[in-house]
Amino acid sequence: MYPYIVADIGGTNARFAVVTGKSQGNFLIDHIHVLNAREYPTCSAALHAYLEKIDGIKPLAACLAIAGPVVGDTVRMTNLSWEFSCIAMAKEFGFQHFVAMNDFAAVAAACSQLTDDHLITVKNGVEDKGSAKAVFGPGTGLGVAGLVNHNGAWLPVPCEGGHVNIAPATPFEADVIKAAMASFGHVSAELFISGPGLVNLYKAICAVRGEKAEEVTPADISQRALANQGTIFHETLNTFCSFIGSFAGNLALTYGAKGGIYIAGGILPRFSDFLLASDFTERFSNKGVMSHYVQTIPAKLIVHPETAFVGAAAWLEQQIAYNN
Repeated sequence: MYPYIVADIGGTNARFAVVTGKSQGNFLIDHIHVLNAREYPTCSAALHAYLEKIDGIKPLAACLAIAGPVVGDTVRMTNLSWEFSCIAMAKEFGFQHFVAMNDFAAVAAACSQLTDDHLITVKNGVEDKGSAKAVFGPGTGLGVAGLVNHNGAWLPVPCEGGHVNIAPATPFEADVIKAAMASFGHVSAELFISGPGLVNLYKAICAVRGEKAEEVTPADISQRALANQGTIFHETLNTFCSFIGSFAGNLALTYGAKGGIYIAGGILPRFSDFLLASDFTERFSNKGVMSHYVQTIPAKLIVHPETAFVGAAAWLEQQIAYNN
């Protein structure tokens, strides 16, 4: 089976790597290269360019995690003009197997592989090993997916859960959402729980507090929140963590995620201590008559540097085992 290619392809960057084997349960990932996807007219051209960079290695298969829906054999990317057939790609490159999957489905698939070394426990609980898991990740947007076990195989369930309406848990949060509605109309979870969402949340809180909002970036808000308690920036980051806790608990209920909630993305690891000290756990667990259901469900923050690669590798190997 080894070696094979895994990739994480977004609207800007196409990241490729080679999986050469496994050691102590972990995939051995090497030869990582990042290409500017917009410099290549097709996925095939980008893959050829990557293969030139690893001259001498002859991959036997490939799994590409892409930003966009994957339905059937034909893949059309959301933010690139790339369109390709998995069957045709396998034939062109002489691969025994070629698989494409949604990029956040790859993140979900990785949750079946990650060890404690790659996770920070945000909420203690007892993982039911065979039960469904759910994963979400604040980044440029808010990715959401589930992971269910079927006869020993882990199947990712991608969705558009980042666009559900966000729900208040306090009168203050109701006021904040109302303020955002004046600007955006529909207030989705992604509108607050994302990088740009942190700025949206800050502006809405300023409107509620009667303060003039500054022109700031998400990094500005988090840095100033960590440096100074008692400021509107600190309140913004606290509210951000509260919404995340509520959303995580909602996912636990929606997916029946007794196997745990996993949080991905590059934002939260930057202030993980702040998240741990927040009321995340309280908000996760406060679900009225179903509070007992979620109280024992653990929540973990993913800190693995190559989560999508791990998920793509896990999915490819599972597909190969299923088809043999």
